Amino acid sequence: MKRVKKNKFISFIIGVVFILSFPPERGYSQQEESLAALKLSLEEVTEIALHNSLDIQIAKFDAYMERTSLQNAESVFDTIFTAEASYNRDKKEQASSLAGTDTKEHKFALGLEKKLPTGTTLSLDAATTKSRTNSGYTSLNPYNEAELEFSLTQELGKNFFGLADRADIKITKLDIENSDFTSLDDIEGALYSVQESYWNLVLKEEELSIARNMLKEAKKLFKIYQEKKSLGLVEKSDLLSLEALVKTRQSDVAIALLGRDTAKNDLLFLINKGDFSQEIIPEDSLVCGAKIIDLYQALTEAVKSRRDYKRKKNDLKRNDIDLVVKKNALWPQIDLEATFSRNNLDSSRGGAWDDLTGESNDEVLFKLSFKLPLERREERSELEKTRLEKSKYLLEFKRIERLILQEINNKVNQVNTMQNQVKLFETTVKLHKQKLKEQVKRLHYGRSNSDTLIQYEEDLLKAKRSLAQSLFKYRVGLIELEVTQNILLDKYWQDPL
Repeated sequence: MKRVKKNKFISFIIGVVFILSFPPERGYSQQEESLAALKLSLEEVTEIALHNSLDIQIAKFDAYMERTSLQNAESVFDTIFTAEASYNRDKKEQASSLAGTDTKEHKFALGLEKKLPTGTTLSLDAATTKSRTNSGYTSLNPYNEAELEFSLTQELGKNFFGLADRADIKITKLDIENSDFTSLDDIEGALYSVQESYWNLVLKEEELSIARNMLKEAKKLFKIYQEKKSLGLVEKSDLLSLEALVKTRQSDVAIALLGRDTAKNDLLFLINKGDFSQEIIPEDSLVCGAKIIDLYQALTEAVKSRRDYKRKKNDLKRNDIDLVVKKNALWPQIDLEATFSRNNLDSSRGGAWDDLTGESNDEVLFKLSFKLPLERREERSELEKTRLEKSKYLLEFKRIERLILQEINNKVNQVNTMQNQVKLFETTVKLHKQKLKEQVKRLHYGRSNSDTLIQYEEDLLKAKRSLAQSLFKYRVGLIELEVTQNILLDKYWQDPL
């Protein structure tokens, strides 16, 4: 007995030590809290997607990368710094006895060059050179030379006062704006996918609710048949039929659960939030106040907002700019150059630079150059190509106008048709409910059979599913109409890209 008590005491001590060594963790409760069901509305899902969606973030980067091309276009006006250092030793044999047989030269030069938007190129160069020779006929040996040169080149022909350079920048800005429109289309498409996925989840929740309600009704009928079978009022085959119906409804519930979980995981992926084991409870219902869409109003909004319409307008602007440049390219290349330089020689490097401003050792150069391909086949070809492109863009512009008219007509008709279908299916569900209710009453009077009840159950189930599907299509149709008009994104996001 003492040994048993001793063993219990030892076990108690070991248990206390174990608990103190390994206290219960709170991580599990925190995990349960973090995996609590998310209650989300359509507005909240959209807001989360705008901040978290990977597809939206990728679309933004496409626009950001395109914007870097503006700096590339503007780089033609960058200031260029040059530096040069050289050493030259010349011991080659000379034809004249006056020239030295050993000459050494050290040279250092710095320069700045910049092109202005007016097509003017400015350059400033400074160089210092130290020369030494063994020739006896050199009056200053060794000597240092300081030289300063300023030059200006003005383009007067093809790139008349920087016309082509400025045009490249304008065209680049239009290309960037078009790229932004494309990225906004991609973002809006991603947003449409999120909202469609949300309504699909709502649909699956509704289908699950329908399946559970139909299972409940099937169990009620099965219970009635069990009671009647115990009284000998129905055949065993009827009871078996109702039992099979219950099993079928249980299978429907399992399938609906799988569909709901799949839709939930699809939505979690698109909004890039939460754990796939987490539940989502949608706060919106498929049922909504349906209304007739006005075609004229829808077209007016589409013309104002359609990005492909805006892109084509930019293409026409781009072509007009390019046309001016190509016409100007028929001119010859004419460059006016003016150069002013001054140098000074001295035995010391410092002296050469000190006296540079005081001496009038100047050189002034004016030069006008002219270059013209006589046939100008390349320039004429580019001009003709640009003119043909404008005709093509005008046709494409008209095509987009027709395309907008066609797409908006189709979408408006689709939404209005769906709205009518919703009303018809609502009436159909009411009729099937009433039909089944009357048949159950007949059952109590012994005037019904299992086959008829099962058929009426199936009719009601199909009608409810059809109603849910039509409501889903109506909801998605409204979103598709907004995407076709390019107004979906503007409803939720006004920030610059």
